[in-house]
Amino acid sequence: MNPGFNEEQQAQRLRRMKFVATGLLLLMAVIFVLTHYYRAEWPWLSYVRAFSEAAMIGAIADWFAVTALFKHPLGIPIPHTAIIPKRKNEIGASLADFVKQNFLVAEVLEPRMLQVHFSRRIGNWMQQGQNANRITQDSKVFMHWIFEALDNEAIRDFAREHLRQSIQDIKAAPILARVLELLTIHNRHQNIMDLALRSAWQHLQANKHKIRNKIDNQSPWWLPSFVDREIYDKLTIEIEQTILKIGSDDTHEARNKFTEGMQEFIERLKEDPDLIARGEEIKNELLEHPAVQGYMTDMWSSVSQYLLSEVDNENSELRIKIESGVQAFGVALLENPTLSTQLDEWLQNAGMHLLKQYRDEISEVITETIQSWDPQVTSQRVELQVGRDLQFIRINGTLVGGLVGLLLYTATTHLM
Repeated sequence: MNPGFNEEQQAQRLRRMKFVATGLLLLMAVIFVLTHYYRAEWPWLSYVRAFSEAAMIGAIADWFAVTALFKHPLGIPIPHTAIIPKRKNEIGASLADFVKQNFLVAEVLEPRMLQVHFSRRIGNWMQQGQNANRITQDSKVFMHWIFEALDNEAIRDFAREHLRQSIQDIKAAPILARVLELLTIHNRHQNIMDLALRSAWQHLQANKHKIRNKIDNQSPWWLPSFVDREIYDKLTIEIEQTILKIGSDDTHEARNKFTEGMQEFIERLKEDPDLIARGEEIKNELLEHPAVQGYMTDMWSSVSQYLLSEVDNENSELRIKIESGVQAFGVALLENPTLSTQLDEWLQNAGMHLLKQYRDEISEVITETIQSWDPQVTSQRVELQVGRDLQFIRINGTLVGGLVGLLLYTATTHLM
């Protein structure tokens, strides 16, 4: 890419370099003709003739290779030429499949999600006073007589057990569905998409060599490696631009599909028996955890104690204690690895479900985007981006070919 130049400037730069490369070929042809007629008079011109002859061969070969990348040389439909226009859709489909098989897989994203540590972020959020206050603002004040009646160990244990049983009787999946519904109301679920895009960007940067190898393996055997490199550069840049477009466009098709996927997942949380059962398993594991049970006990004691003394006070400390309990749970998430791991596992399972359900749709976005590009326009744009550099390859091919020819001629002349 040449971000500092517009298309007209790029076209001018490309024409200049084509003129130089072609001019060098014509110069070699003129030298070859002249040395052919005058070598009898000046024998040393045979060396110049050998150089120019080999240089022409190298120049023509590299001209053919470069031209074949974008169109048919001389308009002749030679097999395995006009590679970019003819194989654009195949390359796009192959690239989309590669992304799906190597990026949109649990083996890649699962460790990444664990690295994100959602439980740690939740814990960090809950332990902050302003966030705990937001939770307690919606809490209702319990009646003074209820806490007085429950102010003994046996009743507290009884109440705690029944609270635990009540939580067990509440299906976790439908509650999560409701939470996700609230999340989607203000479109905050797109934050998850933003996280996925950042992860995709990082994985693309870390795995570019795999993409390069994939292109190398699928290219014709005779295609020079520098052409593969130019194709690789263009495709990776287009992927990066696609990621940036999705990240900057709130109405992008990928975001719309993600919203549709979220809606479908919410419906499954409400209706899918297997998903509901898995949610119950994880919820019960959390309830059985000692840290959670200890938290429930401490939370109950703190709330009952302060409510009894301050429930009638407009400036009651009740809110402060509820906030401290919320913050305590946040600290528990930060300090208890087992608890945080179980919560992360539940969130990870939800994320992996979305991935498995919609990885094909994400791959289709890449395929359809590349297929929508006009073949000739795509070829022209690629040539504008990389064609100038390819002309240097033509020039180098001319000079290197000439030097090799000169060396071979010199060696055979002296040996024979």
